[in-house]
Order: sequence, then structure tokens, then C-alpha cells
Amino acid sequence: MISPATTTPPRAPVAVRLGEAGAPRTACVLAPVMARWDRGAFFEPVAEALVTTGHRVTVYDTLSLLRDGDDLAALADRWAGVLRAEEPDVLVGNALGGAVVQRLLDRPWTHRADVVLLSSPTLADGVLDATLERIAAAVAERGTAAALDLLHEVVRGPADPAPATASDSGQGMDTADDPLYGWRLATGLRLLRRADVRGPVEAFPGRLLHIYGTESNLVGRQHLATGPGHRSVGIAGAGMRPHADRPEATRRAVAAFLAPQQKKRIHDQ
Repeated sequence: MISPATTTPPRAPVAVRLGEAGAPRTACVLAPVMARWDRGAFFEPVAEALVTTGHRVTVYDTLSLLRDGDDLAALADRWAGVLRAEEPDVLVGNALGGAVVQRLLDRPWTHRADVVLLSSPTLADGVLDATLERIAAAVAERGTAAALDLLHEVVRGPADPAPATASDSGQGMDTADDPLYGWRLATGLRLLRRADVRGPVEAFPGRLLHIYGTESNLVGRQHLATGPGHRSVGIAGAGMRPHADRPEATRRAVAAFLAPQQKKRIHDQ
């Protein structure tokens, strides 16, 4: 088992904040699995849609609260206390972060929030499980750099060339040298094994939007579930990261989803 034996993960949530501190609405974002936290850079293509509509945005490193032995439910329970205290008007999750958000949707305090999910599986099938396990196992078998190359192969968009090395994929040369990075990658990916949060999602009484890339090689429409009044939007020409592959189309989808609540906020002032 890979363990962060030489590096202790943080005991408090790691986050960056965007937008005006006094903005009238609050948005909380949970990140995907990252070997190394990118300080919220992954969310920059979407952040404008929230900041310009009056949200103060907190982007969290989902794995900053991960502990050895966690499953998806345990990690979600740990995040529940953090997010509930924020009283979010919008909950956003990307990939694993979105699975955590969906796991929380049976909690009454989430029912006041709009929910935006970016390539976030509700149900992991055998194909998704096998793909994620192949990447996670590569950390121990071939090293973190090789695992990152495999990950990039399945998440890159149709127009995004494969990097020559893991260092070209934005992770940096030091990623392969730090045991914490390998532990984060392998343990984080395995949290999605046999994930099934259809119950909380299908019963969620609030507004919910799934966004996914129609050409994704990892999470596709077949991995998503919705309830009455929920929506799913496929971004054409995008892979697992529609916000990176087609940022303008993704921003438009998020902005259109949030528009009714923005109008309501202005009317209520």
C-alpha cells in the first residue's frame, strides 16, 4: 500500500479564495484528484461565471482532508462540516470533488444550493473502475510520473497532444520524487471505485447541472444521474476537462444555469 509515510497531509482544508470578500453569494468548489494541488488553477476557466455574478468563491483541494482508510463516504462526511459552515449558495465539484458533492446531497443544508458538477460520476461502472485502477496501480508498479502519463492520456481533450513526459503535463519534475504525490494520486482515484450516489442525486430537490465532454474517455453521460428538474449539458469537442478544452462553452453553460438565481437576487435587493 502506498502511504504518505514521510510527509503528513494537512489537517485543515487547503483552499484559495476568489472574488470580492463582501460578495452577496457564496460558492464552494471541490477539486478533482491531483497529485499536486494547483492552487485552484484548474477552475480559472469557470471562475469568471461565478465571480461576475456576485459570488465569493472558495476552491478547495478535496484531497487535503483525505486520510488512510477513507472511502468516499468518509471523505464526504469530513467535508460536510467544512462546507456546511460556509452556507454555500452554489456547490461545485469536478470529478472526485463532484462525487463528494453528490454524496452530500441528502443533507438538508445542501438543499438551498445550486449544484454544478463538472465531469463528476454519479455511478462508476466496470470500465471506469478498471481505468482508474490501472492508473492507480501504476504508481506502485511504475512510479508516479508513469501514472500521470496514463492519467493524461484519458483526460486530455481531442485537440490536446500527449506530453512527452509527465513533467510536460503541468505536474513538474518534483512530483515523481515526493511520496505524498503518489499517495494522493493512487488513493484519490481509488475512492471512486464502485461509487454509486444515485440515491442522493435523484432525490435532490434543488437545482442541479451536470456538464461533461461529449468526447471524454473517462466520465461520460452514462456515468451521470439526474432527478426531476435537473439538467445535463454535453460540451461538444471536449474531453474529461470541458472547462479546459472548451472554456467559453462551459462558462456559458454555467452562466445560463445560474442566471435565474442571479435575477432573483437582484429582484430581492
